[in-house]
Amino acid sequence: MTRLIELTKRVQLENDLESLETILHLFEPKMKQSLLQTNYQEREDLLQELQIKTIDIIQNYDWTKGYTFWEYTEKLQSEFYSTYQEAN
Repeated sequence: MTRLIELTKRVQLENDLESLETILHLFEPKMKQSLLQTNYQEREDLLQELQIKTIDIIQNYDWTKGYTFWEYTEKLQSEFYSTYQEAN
């Protein structure tokens, strides 16, 4: 976990694209496994969307607050769903 936070810091503070690529590579197996539940024709597009969302999370993650990466992701999901439910 410490490695992930260090990579995230490098992306945010130094705009280190190599660190960003490393993070995306670390998450790629999970993304691809999740995509097995979708149609084959849509997987490439959805993989790109997952990568874009992951980059967004990395760039906006506040490592000074003490959230773990997963806690932060869950926080964003709950905020998204509550906003979505309020809109509908």
